[in-house]
Amino acid sequence: TQNSLAQLPKTSIQKGNVEEDDIRVLVREDVYAQLDELACSNTRKETGSILLGTPLQPDGKTHVVISAFIEAKYADATASTLTFTHETWNYVHAEQGRLYPNLKIVGWQHTHPGYGVFLSGFDLFIQENFFNLPFQVAYVIDPIRKNRGFFQWKNNKVQKLGGFYL
Repeated sequence: TQNSLAQLPKTSIQKGNVEEDDIRVLVREDVYAQLDELACSNTRKETGSILLGTPLQPDGKTHVVISAFIEAKYADATASTLTFTHETWNYVHAEQGRLYPNLKIVGWQHTHPGYGVFLSGFDLFIQENFFNLPFQVAYVIDPIRKNRGFFQWKNNKVQKLGGFYL
C-alpha cells in the first residue's frame, strides 16, 4: 500500500455508520452509479465485476479508493450463483493491463437479486481464496430490494462494513 494523503478525496459523503476500526472504503460516484446500472441490467441472474483502485494507509488505517471496475464477462451465472471462469480472469487481466495498469484489484462485486445483502458459503470461499489481501473487499448489491453493502477483512475473518463513502 502507498502512504499518500494526496490520493484521498478532499470531500466525501458517508453512507451508513463507519466504525472506528473499519476499513475506509471510498467509491467514486460515477463508479457507484455504473455498478448500480450493471446490477440492474439483469435481475434474473447474478452479475459481477472486479473492483479496481488504490489501497492506502495515510494515517495507519487502511483506506481503499475504488476508482474503476471491470465487468466479469464470461462468468457462469445463475439466479443464486456467480463463478469466475478462466475466460473471466483472462478478460479481466487483459482489460486491467490495457485500461488501468496503475490500479490494483481491491475486491469484487456481485449481485443477489431479491436475496438480500450477505455472503453465502460460496461467496466466502471466493473472498478467502481469491480476495484475501487485508485491503480487498466484497461488495454485494441486491438490485430488487435496493440494498447494498461492503464486506471487509477484520480480525482475520470476513465481516460486513457498517458504511462507506462516496
